Amino acid sequence: MNNCEIIKDLLPLYQEDLLSEESKTFVEDHLKTCPECENLLKEEIKIESKNTKPLDFVEKRIKKEARYSTLATIALIGSILIFIMSYLNTPRHIEYDKDLYKVYRNDKIYTVEFSDKVSGIDYTDTEDAIYLDAYSTKYDEIFNKRRLRKSLTFHKDNFKTVLYQNHDSMPNMVIGSGEVHQTLLPRLLLGFYARLSLIGFVGLVLLIFLIEKSRKKAISLPIKTLLIGAPLSLFLAIIAIKGLNTPTYYPMTDFKYIAFLALGIYLFLIFLSIAREQKRM
Repeated sequence: MNNCEIIKDLLPLYQEDLLSEESKTFVEDHLKTCPECENLLKEEIKIESKNTKPLDFVEKRIKKEARYSTLATIALIGSILIFIMSYLNTPRHIEYDKDLYKVYRNDKIYTVEFSDKVSGIDYTDTEDAIYLDAYSTKYDEIFNKRRLRKSLTFHKDNFKTVLYQNHDSMPNMVIGSGEVHQTLLPRLLLGFYARLSLIGFVGLVLLIFLIEKSRKKAISLPIKTLLIGAPLSLFLAIIAIKGLNTPTYYPMTDFKYIAFLALGIYLFLIFLSIAREQKRM
């Protein structure tokens, strides 16, 4: 019986150390007396050593894919947390009612004390009047129900008409007399940014399409995402924070959350596109 044929079948298992002790001893004893099988084992070891380089390359690609997938997940979780924070802390205007505030007067000052449902007061001083805007937040309504009452004082020496700004009707007179003929209008800049970002997104998509068509070669997914991701992220952030009703009476607060959310969405899209590109490669 020719043992070399048996040894050739056992060599792969011998290399992986998967043989029993008896079979391993049988192979080693044969290799001591058979140069041909010994050379065959050496050749297989050389081939395996050469094949480790492309395997290392694949392993590096897999690690890169996993790393960017992890970063994309972190960016997504961060975006969700920013959205939750904006939902809890975005000012929600309170329309006037008779129990919203009380005005106390003495010789030198007026004091306007608001009810305990008010979380904060927005204060706008114009040439003609001072506009007050009371608001609450979901966070205070849920977690901070026992909060101190908000109040403002006005000196009679620097007297101006004080109005309470309603978003759905004309302002109410707080301090002063006469009829109210003017109101503050909401800021429209967020709607302008939303339209501008949408136009930018559509324009960049068309530009990329024309470039790919003229070059007859596709642009890589990360480069596409880098270009069109910024306007898309800004548009999605505005819609997420403000919905379709983009006019705002609190532009600084709204824009702060929109900027952070847009950054989180943008990073998520970029890391996700790089991870998918690594997977494809």
